[in-house]
Amino acid sequence: MSCRSDDKGGDMKTKRACISIGLLVALFILVVGLAGATVIIIQRPSLGAQGADMLRAVVGDRPVAEMEMLFFRAQDSVQKQQYKLGLSEPEAPWEVSVVVATPSKLALTQIPENTPVPTHSPVVNTSTPEVNGTSTVDPGSPTTPPTPVPPTLTPTTAIWAPVQAAALGSLEGEGVWTPYIRDSTGRIVAYRTFFQPDPERPYSVVAVVAFDLEYTRLHFVLGFEEPYNPEAPPRSGKLAGEHKVPGLLLAIFNGGFKAQHGGAGAMSQGLVVLPPRDGLGTVAIYHDGSVRLAEWGTEILDTDDMVAWRQNGPLVVKDGEINQQIYNNDPKDWGYTVNDVSPTLRSGMGISEDSKTLYYFAGPKLTMDGLAKSMIAAGVSESIQLDINSYWVHFVVYPSDLDELVPEPLLPELMTENLDRYLYPFGRDFFYITVIGLRGFE
Repeated sequence: MSCRSDDKGGDMKTKRACISIGLLVALFILVVGLAGATVIIIQRPSLGAQGADMLRAVVGDRPVAEMEMLFFRAQDSVQKQQYKLGLSEPEAPWEVSVVVATPSKLALTQIPENTPVPTHSPVVNTSTPEVNGTSTVDPGSPTTPPTPVPPTLTPTTAIWAPVQAAALGSLEGEGVWTPYIRDSTGRIVAYRTFFQPDPERPYSVVAVVAFDLEYTRLHFVLGFEEPYNPEAPPRSGKLAGEHKVPGLLLAIFNGGFKAQHGGAGAMSQGLVVLPPRDGLGTVAIYHDGSVRLAEWGTEILDTDDMVAWRQNGPLVVKDGEINQQIYNNDPKDWGYTVNDVSPTLRSGMGISEDSKTLYYFAGPKLTMDGLAKSMIAAGVSESIQLDINSYWVHFVVYPSDLDELVPEPLLPELMTENLDRYLYPFGRDFFYITVIGLRGFE
């Protein structure tokens, strides 16, 4: 059959057939192209991220966001069908070797890896029982046996651990805090757990890391490009050289959105690249090492004792409750995924009510609702969302028992490229954690 015809009137059936064939060919090319793009993005997330940035510069944020939304939803639909048909099963991001319903209340001197640990030490009563100020044991009566005295327990140093968490799904080990990061003396300075917050997406599993701020310090670095402000002076995008030391540097993780995606404020070491905006969630770091996470303009104000601060949209959790603003679908608040229902790789930061525990969150196929519920389950009092999408969500640990800085990703299947990106000048802002209280690292 030829699609060319010398008949001026043309053969309508032939023309329709040719049009149908053309549409099928175009659809085939589109499907193959999308499949190829999906494979490339999965294998090389950095190419997808760079390609999206290039497209934004040409066609703008919203068209690219619409394409991303369609891509995320298509991926999500495929995964839903796989799980419904039993072709895939949800998996924990790591194995928890010991799982208990309620952690023991005894303080431990040694803790095996991946063993749940207590939050508090017990109060042991070693005194002789008394009633109305009189001993219940009568030493003069031979028929009265002495009351057994509990053995004296040598007090051990109370072991820090985050508050007990509640499971949201059905994965074994969910909500159980296990040791994750130790300093060079073996002291646990960070725990981790995971949550399954979305019943419609059992494959959406959120990893959580909790840091003890009594023995660690949070630092913030401005990227040499972002947050972007053409009027701001140049900056290096490098972490402090004195902190780039094995045993001192513990972990590094991503910062927030680009300046054009919300215009949130940022400052480090006295350099304000973007002014703060009232009402936005803000993580603030102070000269004494303390950290606050709250709303700018009410709970947090600009003071001389600040070392750094970073905003990234409104609070996700406020006073221990989900901020209903997460459901407003505003891309300037929650990122250009356009609609809140668009599942993507998201990250966030939270803090406990007493400001002694800092939390980092990261998980794939997350809606804002899923992220917020994970934050509540972990026990945060206030929290914000950080960066989103593949490649930009990044968290690595540097083991203290090694003589060199070797990055180990929190989620190895998702955090695959350029693992040591933050050890060198980097275009995006980021946070990092160092240890304190050790000789030579004061």
